[in-house]
Amino acid sequence: MPKKFQEENTPLKYILLNQSFYLILRRLYVEQKFVHKAAVMPKTIDNKLKLVLFILAILLYANTIGHDYAWDDSIVITENPRVKKGISGIPDLFLKYNSDFKSDKYGYRPIVLTSFAIEYGLFKDIPQVGHFMNVLCFALLCSVMFGVLRKIFYKLSNLAPFLITLIFLVHPVHVEVVANIKSRDEIFALLFSLLSLNYLIEYNNSNSFKFILFSAISFVAAFLSKESAISFVFIMPVTLLYMNGKESLKKLIVPTSFTLLLLLVGIIISQLSMNSELGKEAGKGAGIFYENGILGNSFFHTDLFNLKLANAFTLLILYLKSFFWPLKQLYYYGYNQIPVAAWSDSVVILSLFLNLVLLVFAVVGFKKHKEISLGILFFFISISIYLHLFRTIADTMADRFMFVPSLGLSIVLVFGLGKLLKIDFIKHKTESILDLVKSNSKIPKEMQTLKYVFLILSFLLGVKTYSRNKIWKNNYTLISTDMPSLENCARAHNYMANELKSKLSKNYDEKTESEMIAHYKKSIAISKDSYYSFIGLGTYYNGSQKYDYAIPLLDSMVRVFPKQADSHYYLGEALFKSGDAKRAIPYLETSMKLAPEVFTTYFTLSMAYSRKGEFDKAIALISSAEKKFSPSSRTYEALGVIYFDKGDMEQSTKNTLETIRYGADPQLVYKIVIGRYQYKKQDSLATLYYREAYAKGIFKGQIR
Repeated sequence: MPKKFQEENTPLKYILLNQSFYLILRRLYVEQKFVHKAAVMPKTIDNKLKLVLFILAILLYANTIGHDYAWDDSIVITENPRVKKGISGIPDLFLKYNSDFKSDKYGYRPIVLTSFAIEYGLFKDIPQVGHFMNVLCFALLCSVMFGVLRKIFYKLSNLAPFLITLIFLVHPVHVEVVANIKSRDEIFALLFSLLSLNYLIEYNNSNSFKFILFSAISFVAAFLSKESAISFVFIMPVTLLYMNGKESLKKLIVPTSFTLLLLLVGIIISQLSMNSELGKEAGKGAGIFYENGILGNSFFHTDLFNLKLANAFTLLILYLKSFFWPLKQLYYYGYNQIPVAAWSDSVVILSLFLNLVLLVFAVVGFKKHKEISLGILFFFISISIYLHLFRTIADTMADRFMFVPSLGLSIVLVFGLGKLLKIDFIKHKTESILDLVKSNSKIPKEMQTLKYVFLILSFLLGVKTYSRNKIWKNNYTLISTDMPSLENCARAHNYMANELKSKLSKNYDEKTESEMIAHYKKSIAISKDSYYSFIGLGTYYNGSQKYDYAIPLLDSMVRVFPKQADSHYYLGEALFKSGDAKRAIPYLETSMKLAPEVFTTYFTLSMAYSRKGEFDKAIALISSAEKKFSPSSRTYEALGVIYFDKGDMEQSTKNTLETIRYGADPQLVYKIVIGRYQYKKQDSLATLYYREAYAKGIFKGQIR
């Protein structure tokens, strides 16, 4: 009873003391005060905890904000013409183009592409903006995750939801998603999926159909961010089953029907995007080639279901290891980093036993250990789409594929440790969380143990994450750091060689060149399907005029890839530049037949005809190219060379000078013209064109 009431009503106090009514009144007063405090206090503390998680996420990933574009960022940003249109290109992003260009091989994910387009429109190609937005979105996701977990585990205090979100936040398996701008699709998909689940829970609690609408809108946004959101169609009813229990199965009829409708929506969107005819003709005849899918996914050609299942169990144990023993993360797991598995492999048998035990535990123990069971089922449902059982995707394995499944394992870890330490997640409320970050000898022994376990665990995981962030600075730091662990991966060697090739283009170094060549050769040795390693090394040899190395390499490439235009073109180019135009012509002609929409082939082939003395064929070919591709400086450059070879200096000069009108460097053009006249011993005409150039202000001094 309040002090004022006691002082002003002393007689009443004594009367009530002698009657049970006073005890009842006092109890009602205290309980009413407690209920009011309980209604306000958790919300206030929850908001503070959301802010703590938000700030922790930003601090942990702050060292990625200054990074460059890396890895797959080029697909969605720097090499995506519709994203580079900025805000004006957004309507096109909601149309699915299915051309052969790399940017159109990206899934139908207009929501995340729209975010990239807005950033590009406002800030152009400043990667730091994209990294900042990724960190911000991840921090927001962690705050939302905590809020949704509070609703799922409504019978418990906020201790478990906080610890689950904390583990998710600091885990290094998520570095790829946050540090790689392209992987914002994972963040958006999980964020909107959690919001969809949140609104479905609201409907479960209120039966208000407006929440069904909100849930549907959120799910569509998630699915249009990344198709993997489809797993929440199955996660949502399992979550509601956990919350309601078997005795309330009738209550699940509407939500379950709703999730089936969402599944249908997802299937329809997927089919429409895959069957879109937009852009299918773009790139045809350009010789665009995609390497054998096995180079990205070792299981690509494993058609027998029993072998697919063996490989799935291999992946399951690797994914579990990546979460519970995260000592090493890699940016790539292509062929032959993870070899095709068989049922005779001990790893497959171990994984089969372990995962069956987990699955049986989750189903049989759903009532007794339902939080752990929920986490296990969450993991299996969300990881299932990455096991290649029903659809083989491009990559064997990836850290980003663990982004959603790791939330299920975080639930398992927290409640598993809770069981082990005998933590009562109902009893230990907000105060327990506060006690975890300060020394308090009064808290129970089990909570002291929990405090140290999670402080150590969070610290170790956080340090690993912060350290791994730095490796994603750019392509070179990422690829070179992981290379020692990817010795069996063909594409990893190709990527490393490409980075070294880029360094060589800026500053030649014999050691770097030797290392680059070794990586290209190792890539080819691992798999003859390493098309781009052939191309990378062959073009390097051609560019550095090492034709004695280029010709045998490219000749072997033609035998491996006889139907690819590039194989024939680069071999033809090497032969032509080495002085063997006669041998070059058949390869260049074949290249032109295979890829008739490539101007460079017409150009080089016309040069080869000219060198062989077939001037009429050369002129006819380049003239047809002019009509096909429209006039350009290279068209007239070719005509200038052909007429020079033919001995018609007047036409050679006329066509060569015409290149200036199409953007060629005037000084270089006049140097070529003057040099040709000097070569022909026509010094008077050489002087004439020098004076002409000088009069036009093209030359400011002597030609050297």
